[in-house]
Amino acid sequence: MRLPALFFAAAALAFGADPPKDVGDFFVSAVRALADQDSAAFLDHFDRNMPGFAEFRGDVIALVDRSEVVSTVGFVTDDGDDSRRILQLDWYVQIDDDRPERQIVKCTIERQGKKWKIVSFEPLDFFKPRP
Repeated sequence: MRLPALFFAAAALAFGADPPKDVGDFFVSAVRALADQDSAAFLDHFDRNMPGFAEFRGDVIALVDRSEVVSTVGFVTDDGDDSRRILQLDWYVQIDDDRPERQIVKCTIERQGKKWKIVSFEPLDFFKPRP
């Protein structure tokens, strides 16, 4: 049974560090895109010039096209300013009925125009479809 995307969005903010509202909203939007199985909207959160983006993009599309993804994000650390932030995220993901996975993800976001974009993301294979 699929829960509404709003559940996942609310859960995304229920952890440790307290990022600025626009940063929290940015990640809520990413979590919603995964819950809605909208790979294009999810990938729009990433800078296409990010190292490893092409393979990452392929993994995300393959995952979302064949699987139901449940995801939450918690903020472990958040350092930076209004143009660049370095974060550690406690990212939980469950794919279909598989055992959930949880990992600390390191990412950097930068403001590009009026929007935040993820410019680095580790580990890049976090969303790789599981066999």
